[in-house]
Amino acid sequence: MILDFTIDAVALAMVVFATPLFLDLCVSIVGNIATARQRTDRTSKANSRSIHLAVVVPAHNEEQMIARTVDSLRASDDATTVFVVAHNCSDATAQRAAEAGAHVLELNNPKVRGKGAALRHGFRAALEAGANAFLVIDADSVVSPNLIAATRAALEQGVGVTQCRYELELPSTRPLHPLARLRVIAFRGINVARARGRAGLGFSAGLFGNGFALTAETLQRVPFTADSITEDIEYHIKLVCAGAKVEWIDDAVVHAPLAAPGSAQAVQEARWEGGRLYVASCMTGKLALAILRGNWRAVEMLAESWSLPLSRGILALLLAAALPIHWLHLWALACALITLTYVLEAVSLGAEPVQDLKALAAAPLHLAWKAAMTPRVLLKSRKNVEWERTKREAPQL
Repeated sequence: MILDFTIDAVALAMVVFATPLFLDLCVSIVGNIATARQRTDRTSKANSRSIHLAVVVPAHNEEQMIARTVDSLRASDDATTVFVVAHNCSDATAQRAAEAGAHVLELNNPKVRGKGAALRHGFRAALEAGANAFLVIDADSVVSPNLIAATRAALEQGVGVTQCRYELELPSTRPLHPLARLRVIAFRGINVARARGRAGLGFSAGLFGNGFALTAETLQRVPFTADSITEDIEYHIKLVCAGAKVEWIDDAVVHAPLAAPGSAQAVQEARWEGGRLYVASCMTGKLALAILRGNWRAVEMLAESWSLPLSRGILALLLAAALPIHWLHLWALACALITLTYVLEAVSLGAEPVQDLKALAAAPLHLAWKAAMTPRVLLKSRKNVEWERTKREAPQL
């Protein structure tokens, strides 16, 4: 009897913790179908306000990639001022950025740390220079030629916050290892498929710390006081609680390079997962209060905040299949079908769907690696984790 009670308790806990993930996947699936049927052409609409957009690039020891990023932004719109915040740099980031044509802001103060501090410094400087809107781009990224124009067009329509597609770069000189390709698919699922799906159903698309823009009016309404290691998620929750909505820009993209395989990749993913867990635990009360006040978008935001990473959700399904409980098997089967549909959706949104499908054969190895990484995730869920540069693969120049 004690064993039966224990098994039932494990099954119930599993369903409680895993269900938010699969509900989020359902939102993605349905929302992307709705988005595919919609056709939005912002350029055909009359502009409602004048936008003076500035680009803010927070940078910490990015001398190898910052020039490429600035060049990409200037190619997108040479008239837009690019502010590079060289934050506590010990290398030649500031010099490389200036040589590429950026306006460099050096912030050297060991007591002022974190990406949030660098962004606030950049926002203040851009405001003083006359900007009334800000596009945030990471210092290792490249943007599509239409990104600045598409962002400005959305803001001119009266939108307060935007997020474009955010994807990982595919190397052009060599084949991508199946495990690395799986990471690209997972990244696309979170930063494209789910965001696109949420927007398609009228929810806030989400912020990913790269490729998002906001107006000075929004910044005044919801100050950027996010200082956790996942400042983008933290600030997005604050926006949703304040009744703001992030609009999705589907036809523009920012690409970032893959983290170097091995330790660097493990540290980066552990930081993301751990930071997300920390923010969710801190912001649940605010989301619950927003829901009580009738903010329906906060319901979806709460479920998203507590969604397990997909790999851990799949591990939960495998455990569910091993337990001798009939109803749990039915739940696991339904969730497995949802997961399969979502993965195929993420694959279909990529540039190389055939290669992505082949890479799915390496999924068991990826699941084993994610399970082994759990202690690192818990370590990174602490409050005092700091912003640090991730070692990345060399860009294709």
